Amino acid sequence: MNIIKLQPIYLSPIWSGERLKKIRNLDKATGISREVCCYKGLENKVLNPEYSSMTVGELLKKHQHEIMGNDINNQLIRVAFMDAIQDLSLQVHPNSYYAQQIGDYEKSESWYILDAPDNAFIYAGTTTDNFDILKKAIEENKLLDYMNKVPVRKGDFILIPAGMAHAFGKNIFGIEIGSFGGITYRLYDFGRGRELDIQNGLSVLNPRLQPTITKHPKLQKNGITTGVNHPLFHVDVLDVNGSYSLFTNDQYHILTCVEGSFKIHYNEKTDFIKYTETVLIPQCIKKYTLEGIGRSLVAYTNKVSS
Repeated sequence: MNIIKLQPIYLSPIWSGERLKKIRNLDKATGISREVCCYKGLENKVLNPEYSSMTVGELLKKHQHEIMGNDINNQLIRVAFMDAIQDLSLQVHPNSYYAQQIGDYEKSESWYILDAPDNAFIYAGTTTDNFDILKKAIEENKLLDYMNKVPVRKGDFILIPAGMAHAFGKNIFGIEIGSFGGITYRLYDFGRGRELDIQNGLSVLNPRLQPTITKHPKLQKNGITTGVNHPLFHVDVLDVNGSYSLFTNDQYHILTCVEGSFKIHYNEKTDFIKYTETVLIPQCIKKYTLEGIGRSLVAYTNKVSS
């Protein structure tokens, strides 16, 4: 198979910024660009001419082994850009135990920061693990008083496990990479009037959870470091100055360029990826080489079934 390219799905929630609009030459403010998504009702269309009539879900059904090897899941790691001019709602996602009860998947996620002002921060985790205090605060619309404000800057990578209260921060441009699920329970919305889901949110909230943050200053040479590591997904931060080869090891890779641009050499073929583009590398492409100068994120699953 060739490298797979997907049609982004653009969404414009009320907190949308202008950076994605400018980068992609869109006609309106866009807060979310879903780059890779197999979730029901939100599947990307495939751009490759040989599969142009398919959604990514249909492609997986037809070419499961070529793309995913022994991984029998019907989903892929989710990847989406987020451009926020306002704080997102304070929210929480179910873990596997709760998600399975409603026929869904765990929604743990991570955020890589592409751009942020000096005073940028996210909300991640709570300042108390006393559930009764948090329950009262949520019911009284005062959860913000008990949220951790975590400063972030370009190059930071934050792991947001399912069950932890969180909110992506205003004026931040980032990429979200996470597990398969799509359930969000909104706990507080900064007075914007959208519907909350307090009862379900409280049922999945784990106040003991806190974020994990890794920092990735720009390297001037080739180098690869762990961005986030979760039981359901892993993301490496790869800096390239020249060329760098990777092996898929019988797993699909999702490659996102977050700085610069690259040629991708594989199986005597060459493809290209530039800033903010994402491609799917099937596991049947055993080795590929990035040529160029910049940074990419390399996501793959940590849970392969046989």
